[in-house]
Amino acid sequence: MPTINPHFMNPGDTYHHFKIVRSIQIAELQCLLREIVHEPTGARVMHIANDDPENLFCLSFQTLPTDSNGVAHILEHTVLCGSKKYPIKDPFFAMNRRSLNTFMNALTGADFTCYPAATQVHKDFYNLLNVYLDAVFHPNLDERSFMQEGHRLEFAVPNDPNTPLQYKGIVYNEMKGALSSASTRLSEAMNACLFPDITYGCNSGGDPKVIPELTYQELKEFHRKYYHPSRCLFYFYGNMPIEGHLDFIAEQTLNQAKKASPLKGVPPQPRFKQPVYQDLTYPTSSDEDLRHKTLVGFGWLTCHILEQKETLALCILEIMLLGTDASPLKYALLQSGWCKQVSSFIDVELSEIPWGIVLKGCDRQHVDDLETLLMKTLKDIAQEGFPLTTVESAMHQLEFHRSEITGDSVPFGLSLFMRAALLKQHGANPEEALMIHTLFEQLHQSILTNPRYFSDLIERYLLDNPHFSRILMTPDQNQGAEENEAERKMLQEIKDSLSEEQKQTLMLRAEELYAFQKEQEEENIDILPKVSLEDIPVHTKDYTLHQHQTENLKIFHHPVFTNSILYADLTFDLPYFTQEELPYLRLLTVILPQMGCADRDYKQNLDYLLSHVGGVNASVTLNLQAVNHNLFTPTFNIRGKALYRKIPKLLTLIKELVLEAKLKDPKRLKEVVLKQFTAMESRLNQNALRYAINLSASGLNQPALVANDLYGYGFFLTMQKLAKNYDELKNDLMDRLVHIYEKISKVHNPNLILSCDSETYDKLAGHRYYGLLDIGTKTPLQWNSEYPLPHIASQGRVIPSPVAFIGHVIPTISYVHPDAPAMNICAHLFDNLTLHKRIREQGGAYGGGAVSNPMSGNFYFYSYRDPNIVSTFYGFHESIETLIAGKFDAEDIEEAKLEMIQTLDAPLSPGSQGEVAYGWWREGRSLEIRQKFRNALLNLDHKAIVEAAKKHIVPNMNKGASVVFSDRELLETANKKLISLHQPPLPINES
Repeated sequence: MPTINPHFMNPGDTYHHFKIVRSIQIAELQCLLREIVHEPTGARVMHIANDDPENLFCLSFQTLPTDSNGVAHILEHTVLCGSKKYPIKDPFFAMNRRSLNTFMNALTGADFTCYPAATQVHKDFYNLLNVYLDAVFHPNLDERSFMQEGHRLEFAVPNDPNTPLQYKGIVYNEMKGALSSASTRLSEAMNACLFPDITYGCNSGGDPKVIPELTYQELKEFHRKYYHPSRCLFYFYGNMPIEGHLDFIAEQTLNQAKKASPLKGVPPQPRFKQPVYQDLTYPTSSDEDLRHKTLVGFGWLTCHILEQKETLALCILEIMLLGTDASPLKYALLQSGWCKQVSSFIDVELSEIPWGIVLKGCDRQHVDDLETLLMKTLKDIAQEGFPLTTVESAMHQLEFHRSEITGDSVPFGLSLFMRAALLKQHGANPEEALMIHTLFEQLHQSILTNPRYFSDLIERYLLDNPHFSRILMTPDQNQGAEENEAERKMLQEIKDSLSEEQKQTLMLRAEELYAFQKEQEEENIDILPKVSLEDIPVHTKDYTLHQHQTENLKIFHHPVFTNSILYADLTFDLPYFTQEELPYLRLLTVILPQMGCADRDYKQNLDYLLSHVGGVNASVTLNLQAVNHNLFTPTFNIRGKALYRKIPKLLTLIKELVLEAKLKDPKRLKEVVLKQFTAMESRLNQNALRYAINLSASGLNQPALVANDLYGYGFFLTMQKLAKNYDELKNDLMDRLVHIYEKISKVHNPNLILSCDSETYDKLAGHRYYGLLDIGTKTPLQWNSEYPLPHIASQGRVIPSPVAFIGHVIPTISYVHPDAPAMNICAHLFDNLTLHKRIREQGGAYGGGAVSNPMSGNFYFYSYRDPNIVSTFYGFHESIETLIAGKFDAEDIEEAKLEMIQTLDAPLSPGSQGEVAYGWWREGRSLEIRQKFRNALLNLDHKAIVEAAKKHIVPNMNKGASVVFSDRELLETANKKLISLHQPPLPINES
């Protein structure tokens, strides 16, 4: 625990105008939770103190939209476009490159909007808090920013009224991209159906059909209503003293604020008297096979969020019913053959908790059968009840996941905000989301008192609950074109109704917006606070990794506090595989934890996992070499995690997965293949950018080719073939998988990487790692790959998305090359000087930029949810021209260096530190080499950066292929424009 002022840690203690109203030790997370009120304004403060050096703040507001015009989401964007103290165009993006933040974002939820940022530097923390406070409480809310971020009407050529009228705007295009996913459409439809009368039935992100209805005045009024200091929850987390935070928010905000009346919470949703059924469609590609493409959503509204014991019980019930493919409800649905994938959700952040079950890979004619089966299975389960072992297994899973210290994708402090602070905003006690053992004990008592406790829950909330909906969503090959045509027709009608004066007004507004954007390119951002290069830690991060050889195993140990969780990785050097085998190698990683093992069939094995481990998975890592990106030593990895008391079970399981997996189960294998491909197909749009980048790179070198076959579009195509032709290919498939598995299990001298405290490690060694020393032979099998590199041409790939995902990859240099640090700085300068403005602000894409990856020797340009393919291509080239012309200064370089250091110094969760340290060792990225890279980066000057771009980017730009995933209409529109500009069009391929 950090040092805490003893005079300000107990209820009733005061500090200036702040008073502690509740203070609770959370032993299981080793932290102190304090709830504080600012008495003059009534503003609420929540603080979670612990020893984590990654300090985080989050300014959170209740925001309750009444329709789907996206007001909360567009406001979230617009408040970050300049404020009273910082009247520049985007202090948010500017601060991202003027700080050493580990996280900066803004998030719009169903009933809240929050603004979190995290850093490990004291000065930086207050710089960021200063900017965020002014942004949310004193935003400029310029109408031109609203047009840029939200929506606007504009001619395709802004100054030519003879060209088509279009809707533009960053959020507008973001949500067009989001709703191109059938899964997202189904989720929004389920919410709209379950909550027809309150805010949760609205799409808080915004529906593109409704977004244009939002007015600028409505945006300002929404801010006035919800963004008041006394209606804000000020959340803080980390090891910095709370007194400094309180002084800061008082001085900057609260001392100038008057008390506002509290907002009303979300009213209860009136309950249905009978179930609601809806029959909807979603757009799909014109040539797509429509079999097994129907989605079905079943949804119920359950208890109120203030009933935390009941909420916890429902979460446990969900795991028991649907936690694995062997869970009774999920098993019955999958075994019916009427669906390929079953998933579920319980949204514990809403005031009333919805429970949804989503089935994919269905056919329309089986939907009634599926509902009948669902209800019959639930009835049978309720009558039979659950064995105590099943209840304990589900509780074990919740215990594990609430005990784990996460923080790789988002800071751990933010995950605690989502668990506890959002609960507080609904009026509950936040510790109920943190002190899981207390609620478990209450639940145990309820179960002992009433053995039918969970059966009663099934009957109350699932069987006898009339607030039930069924959404049927079938594919429609014409819907995408029809939606585009409907939008065109509406816009044409608007255009036809415009007077000449109104057309002139539209052109003038477009000109004003462009001038506004250009004017702000020249503005001085030095009014923003910043850290400097002197604030950067001199030394690169490193994590202790002890290693020694024990019999057949080389052991690596990272000593670290993990909150009583062991992380274990068993890693094998891969032997040679043909290129044709590579996708099957990846498939082996997918199926291995889902099949039978040792003396357990797959159902028993899934039950074993649920009962004893927090997760286990297999993967392939390329281990690209720092000295030469064309060299790589790939490994097959089995990674698992478990509570300390379950260590013997975890390590025994890892051994059994290596030596005793049951792969020749054609029925189970078919289920896994179909489930995997159904999931991949439904996420095609979400993964389109990664596919575009991997495909573009796959002709450049051997590692990129292998990566595409393992994790890119090559693997997608293999899975598509297996799913469509499984019965014909099953025997060959099983033979391939067994061959690959047996080849891996014979590799000599595997490595074992363990992350845990030293005392636990000593116990593990004393038990000979629970049988893992028996793994491995003395047969050396060498990796070798000399696969023929394909020629990858620029191309378009058709997917059902009205916005584009673009990747353009070029070959560059390896990590140890003297110019590698300069290439990283080039990427940040491309973003900051050109690409952000051209692609996002002016082009309307949700995002885009450039990335240098010296470990792969590749450099790539990208954009996503992008409505303007051709202008993005030109933006890529313009960014290079701007840089090699030297149109940047020392401050631009310093900001790029700060951004790069953010990446290098990003904090890792305890469970990932050992894995990363081992990765550095495998890649030859020693501490000395990484420190040399860091030193070179910090010493770069203007000349070195320009020369690196001229030497490594300019001559290679035409060696890369532009790969674009989008719908046919957008691709064809881009090709017409390319031809008009005397550029070669993109060959269009059906995906």
